[in-house]
Amino acid sequence: MKKAILTAALLVTVGSSFAMSDELYSQKNPANVTGVAVGYELVAPMQETVVAVEDLGKVLERAHEVRQDLVKRQVAGERLTDRQDRFVKHDVNQDFLTVLDRNLTNRVEFFKRAHNWNGDNKYEHSGNYETFLNKHNEKATEAVNGYSNSYGWNVLRNVRQDALSNVKAVLDQQGETVRGEDIAKAILAATSNNAATVNNEELRYYINELVWYTAKQTVKETNKQLSHVLK
Repeated sequence: MKKAILTAALLVTVGSSFAMSDELYSQKNPANVTGVAVGYELVAPMQETVVAVEDLGKVLERAHEVRQDLVKRQVAGERLTDRQDRFVKHDVNQDFLTVLDRNLTNRVEFFKRAHNWNGDNKYEHSGNYETFLNKHNEKATEAVNGYSNSYGWNVLRNVRQDALSNVKAVLDQQGETVRGEDIAKAILAATSNNAATVNNEELRYYINELVWYTAKQTVKETNKQLSHVLK
């Protein structure tokens, strides 16, 4: 992503990238936020995010094209390499979804660790001069039987979950005839829907960065795999 432009926009609107940590720390489920977010400098999705996701859809189409070409060559009696033979037999869509899931999950975890957000509620956690007990601790007194997730983590987690659900629905419906533009629409819908009520410039940037990074990384890994297959 054009980091210079994004950084400039971010500094104008919110200042330090860690400025909102305490604010988001105390908030709850994003589903409880109903006010529509309008008039923000950082839209979701940004154009750089859109381009990255469109490229992601195209690389999935390319993977299917490579596999279909190998199938034709195999049927015609051509001997394939061991790597090509394995690629013919593997599920392109499932592999794509697995890589997408891993990259989304890793990036959400990155933001969680960078901001010391409450996330999984698996362990005791200290922050804001308090110790929050995990959900399995008998002394936990909150309604959730432990500390609450941070708002920022909830938002990014929801983006991840919605993106994966939307993509899986497209893959289940279209199978091997999947169109890249439908994959892009599915992910961008998750992006815009979750940003619709986020009234914070920095978190809107994180939504964009999560999706942009995931798309870029998944394209990189998929292209690397295809380059090995085509050797």
